[in-house]
Amino acid sequence: MRAGGIERRAAGVLLANLPDIPVRWSADELVSADAVRLALALEHPVYDCLYLALAHRIGATVVTADRRFANAVAPTEHVDSVIMLADYAETQ
Repeated sequence: MRAGGIERRAAGVLLANLPDIPVRWSADELVSADAVRLALALEHPVYDCLYLALAHRIGATVVTADRRFANAVAPTEHVDSVIMLADYAETQ
């Protein structure tokens, strides 16, 4: 969607139908689906959102040096799941 190959609405429809695909789901696929949902919601690349999805699943916090990612998450309900590396270093 971000690359312009598919419309946002179509991506949402495909994502909604993902669990109905006749494949066996494992935890990795569920984290991947969560990451896609987060990427769409945050309008941010899915590769960063994989870390956020995994952090949610295991109850962890993402420590990042990527200010752009932290800024994308900051105004959302996921703000407590991401901390900047510099801020984390100050707490240690």
